[in-house]
Amino acid sequence: MREFVLRARKASTHAGFDINNLSRAGNMNIVASAVSNSIWISGDIRRNVIFHAVLEGPPAGPKTVTFSSNEIKGMGYDERSIAVCIQAALQKGGWLSLNEEVNVRKGITVSKKSFERLVWERSKQNQVVVLDSSGTDIRDFEFKKNILFVFGDNIGLPQKTKKFFSDMPSSKVSLGPSLLFASHCPVLIHNELDRRGL
Repeated sequence: MREFVLRARKASTHAGFDINNLSRAGNMNIVASAVSNSIWISGDIRRNVIFHAVLEGPPAGPKTVTFSSNEIKGMGYDERSIAVCIQAALQKGGWLSLNEEVNVRKGITVSKKSFERLVWERSKQNQVVVLDSSGTDIRDFEFKKNILFVFGDNIGLPQKTKKFFSDMPSSKVSLGPSLLFASHCPVLIHNELDRRGL
């Protein structure tokens, strides 16, 4: 299983964000594009992929919207279609209590869950890999069967997460010499793992 956690520190948690101006919704376009690049390939959906978007912007963060590729049906892969599903998730999850979760539609859930809580829970059954330009080159890194890839949006991960990750088994991995858009990261990860047959 390949899992992705995108920490979107400014992404709106208000269900009424403007679907026609996703960048004004705390760069929701970055979130939607990363979801698309994680789950869809040409003419199909990837199997065994889970994507968690941790939205931390106002007014009600954090909200975690989770997409499970093995269950998704009848959903478009364009940014607008994905953003509409995120809107529906925020509307349905507007009154969740801490750590509660609710189904939005087949393959999509929303929870009132923090980034730290989510990663801690998923680390129990996954190898935790944090994308970091100072990490081991992805071509030299040894991956296990189930992997949780953690990365930030255009703002990046806050400094305080260094202590958080130092308290659990985790590794830093670099995707190459250039700083990439967050939405490009899943493509390069999939390509590397596909080539290895993992």
